Amino acid sequence: MLDKLIMKLLIVTTEKDKSCERIIEEAVKRKIIVRRVFYSDMCLHRLEAKNFTKFDFCILRDPYNTGKDFSIYLRTIMRFFKGNVLDFNTYMHYPFYEDKLFQHLLFRDIARMPRFWHYNSNVMVDIDTFPVVVKKRIGSRGRDIFLIKNEGELRSFLSGKEVHEYLFEERIKVRKDIRVVVLGNKVIGAVEREVRFKERAGYRGIGVKVSSRYKIQKDMKEKALIVAKRMECDFCGIDFIVDDNGKGYLLECNVSPQFTSSERVLNINIAGKLVEYIVGKIKEQ
Repeated sequence: MLDKLIMKLLIVTTEKDKSCERIIEEAVKRKIIVRRVFYSDMCLHRLEAKNFTKFDFCILRDPYNTGKDFSIYLRTIMRFFKGNVLDFNTYMHYPFYEDKLFQHLLFRDIARMPRFWHYNSNVMVDIDTFPVVVKKRIGSRGRDIFLIKNEGELRSFLSGKEVHEYLFEERIKVRKDIRVVVLGNKVIGAVEREVRFKERAGYRGIGVKVSSRYKIQKDMKEKALIVAKRMECDFCGIDFIVDDNGKGYLLECNVSPQFTSSERVLNINIAGKLVEYIVGKIKEQ
């Protein structure tokens, strides 16, 4: 808990960020002064260092659910804070670390990952295994993940789209879908999620819903920590699946994950732990 230190925290986020509400709630409990700013309200030419000097620390929440690239805003704000940003080292590599294709290349020596395809033009597409999972390379909260059933549907899906913006993965029959939450190089919990299918934009969208606590195995825990370390994340959610044969796969690492459902299922105050972690970083200075 804070004693005599009065901290001022800036959070930059999107308008539909439920986890941000929890962070603010826990910060206010600790008498931290919080200001929340939305990416959509920012003007790049108005971002000046003098407007940020009153803040001790900044949380940059992942903006990619907006469908817009705010990388230049992230980098500009980071310069003003000189390192006092959650996941600072990770954001230094943005948007590369957000790119699902880049993550495939970054993590392939850590854990088994699904077979993937990537193409630079529509005429190059030669996938011969269906159904296939299609993911937008840069995106979040599962909005651009689809299960495409055959070649005809794939051609229709790609019509009018830039194929290089998408990653294609083999469809694996999932027995378990798992989210591992890592904070400060420690696993603070893991949850199992129910995979759901929903019609989205005329295609079969793939989503998940947290369903229960998951007792994480040693091997998966070790791999999650290696992934977080390689991504240089302070706080992240790492996704795994287990197939019908018990074989595990690493899917991806999510910076600034949503966690309200995980808090409820795990009965762990993730927001509180995150705020205490930030307070600790400030006190170390």
